[in-house]
Order: sequence, then structure tokens, then C-alpha cells
Amino acid sequence: MGNREEEHSRRSARAVRGGRFTRSARPAKLAARAAARWGRTYLSFGEARKRKREQFVMRTSEDVTRTLGDMKGAAMKVGQVMSLMTGLVPDEMAMQLATLQSNAPPMAPNLVDDVFLRDYGMTPQKLFRKFEREPFAAASIGQVHRATLDDGTRVAVKVQYPGVREAIEHDLANVGFILGMAGVFSKGLDAGALTKDLAEGIRAELDYLHEAANQQRFFDAYEGHALVRVPRVFHELTTPHVIVQEYIAGKPFSTATDLPQSERDRIGEIIYRFSFGNIYRHRLFNGDPHPGNYILADDGRVAFVDYGCVAEFSRETVDGFCSILDGLIRGDREAWRAACEEIGILKRGAPWSTAELYEHMHWFWAPVLEPELTFTRDLAAEMVRRNMMTTGEGGRINRWLNIPEGMVFLTRINFGLAGLLASIDAHGPWRGIIREYVYDEPPCTELGRLSAATTRVGEPV
Repeated sequence: MGNREEEHSRRSARAVRGGRFTRSARPAKLAARAAARWGRTYLSFGEARKRKREQFVMRTSEDVTRTLGDMKGAAMKVGQVMSLMTGLVPDEMAMQLATLQSNAPPMAPNLVDDVFLRDYGMTPQKLFRKFEREPFAAASIGQVHRATLDDGTRVAVKVQYPGVREAIEHDLANVGFILGMAGVFSKGLDAGALTKDLAEGIRAELDYLHEAANQQRFFDAYEGHALVRVPRVFHELTTPHVIVQEYIAGKPFSTATDLPQSERDRIGEIIYRFSFGNIYRHRLFNGDPHPGNYILADDGRVAFVDYGCVAEFSRETVDGFCSILDGLIRGDREAWRAACEEIGILKRGAPWSTAELYEHMHWFWAPVLEPELTFTRDLAAEMVRRNMMTTGEGGRINRWLNIPEGMVFLTRINFGLAGLLASIDAHGPWRGIIREYVYDEPPCTELGRLSAATTRVGEPV
């Protein structure tokens, strides 16, 4: 076995380990290596310095990805979120970090057996007719294996990493330091809101029984849908640390970049309708829009396969969202400002004119301000940049903005979805789609009509 294979085996065997000091030391060493590389770029001049700095970005991107993938837990989740910051981190870093969506270093097979022995009293080979030892996806909380039930049904089995709960608590205490690495590339990055978002979301993702219950609600709403697939959960086989669900054959979302623009627009509209239609029709919210959670199913539908981060809104909250959108769509900026204050997004008494606030904040709702719009890297970057400004007038305005209780995941889906759709240059009538939800108008596209005709439970999405 070569040195690389030996090192991989050694890392995998650990699964998720280490106390707060140990897990803090790894990103600290990462930062020290990056600082040393950056310092060496000053030893060159002209084109040589430019090449050195390009090498710095590439080597540091690889280093960050390798370290966060090995650590898993909240540290790896930081990397996943950073990969969606389209335009705010260099392309080389975004490409490297994107591998964390489904391609992290897996844990050793004996640790998988340990999880099954604890939860089932038997190994996976005895529980299933067939169980593939090598996972086909590995991410921040767990990894996923293909398996076959006794009746021949193919399933996907998500197994939580041993020790991940303890590791996450250690990581959350240090996650601000890890996010500081992004400051090398993004001067205005404010880790506070992102750290809070991660803490809320990642703790919820640890309870697989809760996730299975959330997934069942979406399955009930979308069974037989023409555009969307939600995997069936086998509750009788699911435990707090293992989810067994229907295996859906297809291609990863990343392959969409090779498709014709019309097909990318179709995929973008399906994802957009699923993300926002659930909020306004069902008051449910699946808040983890990263590429590893979407599968382009072989039957042409888009499969949404992860429900660890789900929120439910009250009717009053959704009505407040509608009031904000109504003000924007009608061009009534004073009504928009009042609605933002009423719901708590904007603190009352902000010492800026409505025009000044709109100039800074309207980027967050850019897709509904035009009849049609193409999600671009520049748009996604500007949305995130405005939200994370800490200096200048934008930074001063941001101190008057707020994420009310129960809405912490909205930032993740707004910006994460913008980055996701920008990666495929999705073009569509997003405002018309939102008008369907706010004003209960008929579907404005053929996909919308097809969705409305095949929604099984509740109102059309």
C-alpha cells in the first residue's frame, strides 16, 4: 500500500474524533500554512508574483478542502456553505470545496458495523440481502450506502458518523475561527450570522428519526408528482443514527452544467418552485440547498433527497413574507419597508431613508423585481456581499437588519439557492412564479401547470 493509501486508511479509521483543542489545532495549522505561502509571494515580482499568488489560491483551496473533509462535522459544513458563495471565493476554491457536498473521506467499514450493532444488534450484511461496503456519498454528518432489501427493493442507507455529535459541539465553539480563513479572500465576510445559522441547522440534522418524519411529510405531498421525487422512507428500518430510504437512480446535479440551456432552465424552475412553493403553499421549508441534495432522476424529475434541515412557518409569518413581496412587486417601497419592520427583518427607527435602504437591500429580492431574470455569478455574489458587509454605509445598515427567531434558514436558502442556480445560469419568470403564491394566480408556465395538475396533497406548488 502506498503512502497516500496508508494515510487515507489511517484518517478514515478515526471517523470523527478529537476534543475541542485537537479540532481547533487543525484549522490553526491550516491558517499558519496559508499565511506562510502568502508571505512567500512577496519574494517575487511582476508576473512571477502573479503566478505565485495563483498557486497560493490553488494549494490553499486543496488544503482547506482536505482538512475540512477529514474533520467532517460542523467544520465540513462550513466548507459546503463556502462552496456556495459564488463569486465571493475564487473559482478554484469553490470547485475544490464543492467536492465536500458528496465526496468526503469515508469512515472505515468496521465503524459502520459498530453503528449497526448498536442500533440493530446485527451487522448490515445480516440486515440486508445485499449491502455495499463502499459508500457512494459521504458528507458532513454521515455517509450513504447502496443496499437491497429481502424483497429485492433497492435502498439508500445513510449512516451517521460515530462521534459526530461531540465533534460538532467542539466545532461550533471554534467555527468562527475556521470561517476566518474565508477572510483571506473576502474582506467583508462576517462569520457571526453564518455561525448562528450553522449551529441551528446542524444540531437539527443529527436526529435521523426527526429527519425521517420531515421527509414523510414531503413524500405525502409529492407522491406521483410530475416534476419532483421524494424518496420513500422505510420507517421500520430507520433508527436515530441510520435512515433507510428508497434509492433513486440518476445523475448528480453537477452534471447539469453540461446540458443545453433549455434543460438547465427547466431544472432551475423545478428547484425554484419546490423551494419557494413549499413555503407559501405548505408553510414548510427545506433549508439545505447544496448540490449534493439534488439528483437528476432517470425519469426526468428532480429528486430532493435530504430533509435534515426543515423548518415550519406560522401562517402569520408567511403572510408577512407575502406583504414584503407585495410591496416589492407593486413598487410601493414604503409598504415594503413597513412590512420588513413588521416581520422583524428591519429594526424600527433605522436612520436611513427608504430609498437608501432599498438601494442596499433590494438585491436580496432581485429575482422578483424583473419579469424575467438570469441567475448569474455576479448577482449571487452581490446578494451575499451586501448581506455580509461590516464596513461603510452597507455595514451600518446591516446593523439595523435582523434575522427573527424561526427564520434563520432563510438566508441559507436565498443565498444558497442563488449560488446553485447561478452555477447553471438558470433563466426564468421568477416573479411570475412568486405571483402565483402571493396572489393565487394561475400558473404562468407549462411546468407550473403540470405541477398543479399532479400535486397530490394540499395546494399546488
